[in-house]
Amino acid sequence: MIHKLSLELSEEHPSYLWAKKQSDSVNALGHIGTHIDCYTVSPKESEYELEVELIRCFNEMPQITEIKKRNLKDKALILYTNVLNKFGYGTKEYGEANTFLSEPVLDYVLALKPKFILIDSCGIGNHGEEHIKFDKKCETSGCFVVENIFMNQTIAELISDIRIKIDINNHSTGKPCHVYAISN
Repeated sequence: MIHKLSLELSEEHPSYLWAKKQSDSVNALGHIGTHIDCYTVSPKESEYELEVELIRCFNEMPQITEIKKRNLKDKALILYTNVLNKFGYGTKEYGEANTFLSEPVLDYVLALKPKFILIDSCGIGNHGEEHIKFDKKCETSGCFVVENIFMNQTIAELISDIRIKIDINNHSTGKPCHVYAISN
């Protein structure tokens, strides 16, 4: 069974309206909804299908002890925070939710060589410089962060693989994505 995890934003959505008003609206539009930030390099392929390793992060983001139990090599790590379900995309609470990894945890994750980190929030690094720094660190390690995916408990229980389709030709540093959960 296939479940769509990417967000579709209408042209009336406040985030879409905000992006259209920006002086560089092409770049801004790439950074809303489900996307990958690509500051130094983009994924080589436009489509990936990978095995999933999912961590529930409802109370706090994972620590190294939780990551040690995982085999992440060439997989997609999903950090399921429930923030999107709880607050809704683009709300003040959504943007302020602490879904950020510590740098030592990110370094540990990247040493295990996942291809992607997916999260149902606005990213794995705090807004601004840290957010960009963490995305660039992932890119250098051959890993990309997919932000703003939809996840719920039913899908989390069933998911085994994930399909990611990326608009790698988009001129924005934010590459829109379509993400699908595959369950048995």
